[in-house]
Amino acid sequence: MNIPSNPQAPLTQGSVPSGPLPQDPLSQLRDIHLPDPVSWWPPAPGWWILAIIVVTTLFFLSHWLIKRRANNCYRREAVQQLNGIATSANSLEPSNLEKCQALLTLLRRTAKTAYPQLSLESELTAPMLSHLNHCCKQTVFDDNLQKNLGQLLYQANPNISDDLLQQLQQGTEQWIKKHKAKYDPQVGGGKINADL
Repeated sequence: MNIPSNPQAPLTQGSVPSGPLPQDPLSQLRDIHLPDPVSWWPPAPGWWILAIIVVTTLFFLSHWLIKRRANNCYRREAVQQLNGIATSANSLEPSNLEKCQALLTLLRRTAKTAYPQLSLESELTAPMLSHLNHCCKQTVFDDNLQKNLGQLLYQANPNISDDLLQQLQQGTEQWIKKHKAKYDPQVGGGKINADL
């Protein structure tokens, strides 16, 4: 075997290097130095954009909820009055005629609050109930109820049945809770046009 005398000379196949052998190469490795952690401030531009979108959305959502609650205040008061009519019926035992008149008065007041530009308070009972039916997705006051109330309330001694009174009370509660309408005098000849 030929061993070159020059340590810098390239080794050829079959030659053995001369001089000291290197020690364990793993002992020369050092630990990895991690960079400093990324600071949370200032945030990246994407986070700023997201924050602006969230704040804007919350502002408009809260504004909408406050406005909606204020616009539906009359509904909550009407439901309380309706519950008052139902509880007073249990304690004082007014006649069916008095209960019916109280329910119709409540309907007229609520309709006047909801549609101040209409004069529903001066209409007869049947046409008023017909107008109020246009405000809901489904008919709340059927034709039979309108006809019976239109005839009974103006008789000398009206006899209002419990079924008729119950039907009026349920219809009144449904109408108060579910009516949603806009008044547009240009469309429909001054009638209520439901915004469903």
